[in-house]
Formats: sequence, C-alpha cells, structure tokens
Amino acid sequence: MSDNMISQVADPREERIRDVVIVGGGSAGWMAATMLATALSREIRIRLVESDAIGIVGVGEATIPPIKKFNRFCKVDEQAFLRETNGTFKLGIEFHNWGMPGDRYLHQFGFVGRELDAMVKLHNWWLTGRLAGQADYPAWEDVFIAKAAARANRFALPAHRQGDPLGRFTYAYHFDALLYGKHLRRLAEARGVERVEGTIVDVERADGHEGVTALLIEDGRRIEADLFIDCSGFRSLLMGEALNEPFDDWSHWLPADRAMVVPSAPAKDGITPYTKGIAHPVGWQWRIPLQNRIGNGHVFSSSFSSESEAEQRLMATLDTTPLDTPRLLKFRTGRRRRAWAGNVVALGLSSGFLEPLESTSIHLVQSGLERLIELFPTRRMDAVLRDRYNAQSEREWMQVRDFIIVHYKLTQRTDSEFWKYTAAMDIPDSLSAVLDLWKERAILGVDGGHLFQLGSWSSILIGQNFLPQGVHALADRAEPAAVAADIRRIVDEVNRAASQLPQHHEFIARYCAAPAS
Repeated sequence: MSDNMISQVADPREERIRDVVIVGGGSAGWMAATMLATALSREIRIRLVESDAIGIVGVGEATIPPIKKFNRFCKVDEQAFLRETNGTFKLGIEFHNWGMPGDRYLHQFGFVGRELDAMVKLHNWWLTGRLAGQADYPAWEDVFIAKAAARANRFALPAHRQGDPLGRFTYAYHFDALLYGKHLRRLAEARGVERVEGTIVDVERADGHEGVTALLIEDGRRIEADLFIDCSGFRSLLMGEALNEPFDDWSHWLPADRAMVVPSAPAKDGITPYTKGIAHPVGWQWRIPLQNRIGNGHVFSSSFSSESEAEQRLMATLDTTPLDTPRLLKFRTGRRRRAWAGNVVALGLSSGFLEPLESTSIHLVQSGLERLIELFPTRRMDAVLRDRYNAQSEREWMQVRDFIIVHYKLTQRTDSEFWKYTAAMDIPDSLSAVLDLWKERAILGVDGGHLFQLGSWSSILIGQNFLPQGVHALADRAEPAAVAADIRRIVDEVNRAASQLPQHHEFIARYCAAPAS
C-alpha cells in the first residue's frame, strides 16, 4: 500500500461511535445494554432511557437453545439468573392437536440417539421402516434422548462423554421475562450503563439525512447520541413513528392478531421440562412452567373469534387455578422493512412481531445484537454495513416466519373456519420450495445458516403427518426389517439413558431453586 493510500485511511479513533442510547427497557432493552456493555470499550458511553410509568409486555417467557450463547458472552451466571427469574429448563415444545385433534408430538432440542450411517441421515432409515408398514414401529420423536427425558419429566445438564446418549440433547429456559430484564439491568449498570428515567415526548430528526439527532424528555432534557437502539416495543417510537419505516404485514399467512394471557398456580405433580402449544378451534394456547407459577396464553384471530370467546377458551382449559384476571394483547404480524435506518437500529417488538409459537422472540433480539456487534459502525453509519445488516435480518425473519407458517399450513383439521383457512392459504415461495423437496425424497432444503435445522423441521413435518413419498436414493441398502430392529435398539438406548436423570423439580431444587416468595 502506498503512502498516499495510507494517508486516505481515516483515523478510526476520530470516527468511532462515542455515545449509544437505548430507547426502552424490558428484556430487549436490557439485553442490548448488557451485550453492548460487554462488547464495547468503556470509553463508549451507553445510556438506556425508560420510564417506570410505561408498562412492559412480558410474554416472552420461553426460549430456544441459542440463548445460552448470549448468556455466556455476557457472563450471565446460569444458576444465579435462574434463581432470580423463577427459571426452569426446557427440552422442547410439545404440540397438541395441530395435525388432527388428539395428535401429539414433541419438537425436541438436540440430536438423535445415534446415527446408523455416515452418508444417510437417520430420518431416512426411520422412514424406510415406516413406509414399509412395520408393526409396532416407534414414532420419529422416540429416537431423541430429549423426548425420552421430557416425557418422564427428567432433566440434568448434558453429559460431555463422547458417545454418551446423555450428551446428545441441549436445552433452553423458561423464565419470567420481567425478572430477566431486571437481572440484566444489574449486570449492565455494573458495567457502566447509565439508566435515564424519563418519558420521551419528542424525537429530533437529523437535518439533511435519515436518522435521529436527539430525544426530548418531558422534563425538558435533550439526549443526543451517535447511535440509537430502538427497544420501545410495539410503539416503535424511533423506527416506526419518527422514521416512518414501512411495515410489511404478514397477517395473510399468520392471521392471529390477539393474545389473552393469565398466570396460574404451579402444578402439584412436578414441573414439566418443556413448553406446551395446544391448538384450539381458533388459534392455540401456550403453557410455560416456572418455579412459582405457570404462564398461560391463548393466541387467536379476531377475524374468527371474539375476545370474550377467546377468554372463555383460555379459562376453561387451564391446568391450575388462575392467579389473576386475563389480560388482552393486540399485535400485527410482520416486520419493519429495514431493521437499521440512518443511525437507528430496531430490536424486539419495535422491529416486528412473530407469534411465540416457537419461542423465537428473545432469540431475534439476541441475533440482532450479535449482528450489530459484527457490523458495528462508525459515526459515518457506513452504508455497506447497514445494507448487510438489513439483508441478513430480513433473511432470518423470513426463515423463522416460514417455520411458523408450516405449523398452520400442514394441519388436517376441518373443525373450524380458522383451520380451513390456514390449510387452504397460499404460502411463500420459499416455504413451498422446502415442502416440495421434502415431499419428493425427504431432503431438507434449508442452508446451514437457518436457525432451524433437520431435527426441528423433521419433528414438525413428521409430527404433522407430512410424510414424503420416498426416501433418499441411498437408503435402499438395508432391508426394512433390519432397519426397524436398529431403530428399536436406539429407542431402547435413549430410554435407558433418560431413566438415569433426576426428576426436573429435584434438579431445580439442588441447582437453582428460587428464594421463597
């Protein structure tokens, strides 16, 4: 490189971000504060503006395994945060009534007990026996150690011994999202984040270019920053209201637009290490077990059900005594066209909403933060970084959207207009391509960067009776009876291994019991 070229390179210390302001608290805001405080230099000032007078939507109580990566990076102590959030462990999501009323399957986390072949994945061998009509044949979910443990309400941390079936599962958490935000607040403030109490009454737009200059607080304060992170919830104060970023509505594919939520008493027969997603004639109901209560919610479409009918369905199907009156949440499924515009990055509900069917809300905040750290800008707000951030965000949101849509599209229910609509609706071309390839030869047409991989997709597709017409061409090297015998041996192995684990509530009591309230 010539001296002339070197002289044209700007001094990074002159252009670097010096001041970051996060708008809004809750789990999204304090996740942003904690991760940025961990990743950025202490010379960069980080402030979070929130008001105690503004309520927080706290329905994101279930997570998926990548949250452990976020916690490790941010040095979140697992035992401490679970104690402080009434947390429990999660091995998967159990779906009821989604294919047909009475059906039940588990979307489990982790891998099959063991593979039979280096080239052909186990689901093809399983399908060989299933399509041949083997008698008393195990279900696909039975080859996963996570299923065997979940159905027996057993849990312990995965083993690290090579070849041990107890090392072939992973886990996520259930926790109180409001308490999680408070836990992260303590960590973030200890790392230098400044919390600013106040209600934002106006936003100053940048002159001559896209972006925000300052926030105006009701008491007259003016807060400037180089970079603003919008975690203001459904209101989307910066990205939606101030910058007027267009919203792509996905409700024609995901028609639910309401949720009725209520907590209930903890179960007396132990704590299940999985979330439940129970389909109703209109929409579905979640059941999330915490140490001190059960979180319940009914997601439904106002085009097919009144709010009073939804409340009756929810209250009639609670497993335990309600602890409060139901609360209604309204939402619109979709996303802001860009997650980063000008000097504003939107995270969480301010960037969009996907119903919590696969517990992805908190993950999308996490992945947005990881992307921001990787592509962290200078004060010039480099367009090439912003464009890549937006392209990757759009791709991830669309992939998660498709994975949620497939639950609705593959129903065989005809007992209500709601399910008739979802079964007949057109779907995105990206999802059609995945289903067409699977239907032909049980090949999963998603790339390695997709949040959900073969174990997840196969759980849903097989669990909702969408079996392929044939299997991989190389899965013809063994007789179906021999394959079936191998499958049964794997099931026996994972069942024996799972029986060694303690009961979930016993493990919690030893590892992370919350203080008595």
